[in-house]
Amino acid sequence: MSVIKFSAHKKFHLLQIKTRTWETSPDQLQHYRIIFILSGQGQFVLEGVIHSYTKSGLIYLKPDQHPVFQEDNNTEILIMAFDTYLADDFQSKKAFSPDFADTYKQAENLCKDILLPQGKPLANERDSQTVNYLINQISFEITQKPSSHLKLIKGSIELIVTVLARNNFAGKKSEEKISQQVLTEHLVEYVRQELHHNRSIRIPELLLRFNISEEVANLHVMNRTGMSLRNFIFKYKADLFKSRLLKVDVMELSPYLRPR
Repeated sequence: MSVIKFSAHKKFHLLQIKTRTWETSPDQLQHYRIIFILSGQGQFVLEGVIHSYTKSGLIYLKPDQHPVFQEDNNTEILIMAFDTYLADDFQSKKAFSPDFADTYKQAENLCKDILLPQGKPLANERDSQTVNYLINQISFEITQKPSSHLKLIKGSIELIVTVLARNNFAGKKSEEKISQQVLTEHLVEYVRQELHHNRSIRIPELLLRFNISEEVANLHVMNRTGMSLRNFIFKYKADLFKSRLLKVDVMELSPYLRPR
């Protein structure tokens, strides 16, 4: 197929092309870009890391990032490049010309803090189908050329970015939840190990070790044990002492630490 290009001045640029052609002179390298895999599958290298890609997969790029695809004559992509004209002095440019500014900022934030897997379709099947439909609509519109199609193209891009940002945010919330759970377990386990080794626990040193405030530590321990950090230390220390006297496992005396 021939290369198809479409641009909206200082907003976005579209390019539909085979990867083998694009790699010889990657267009729009200075912009944030989202690449949609129209056809083909294989692997690509991005900043030294090998990723696999499939049809309907998405690749998210910051300025100057350039994926190197394996040699595959069947891989065709559609590139949405978001013009970094808006990057500097964003607020004043937005006030002067608000059209598309928020979509640009959303795309920028998405590419800067991407949690979605590179090269893969969205895991949410409904959203993946929505993106597929909108991409096909864009692909059709850019072959028609008349400027009256600009609103349809721009509207489709705005919807795509919104859907992708929503899925990325869902992934971020999930990752944050896992991180919080890990911190909680590490904190509780640290206290247990220190007490098992008959070491004194100094709260300021513990907080410094985990780089958290006492308020945050209390929230984590409260969620896990139902008591504050200081009360947990006191209670577990007493339970440990009793378990040694009775020669039983301390967990038999500490139901607050059993898996939920």
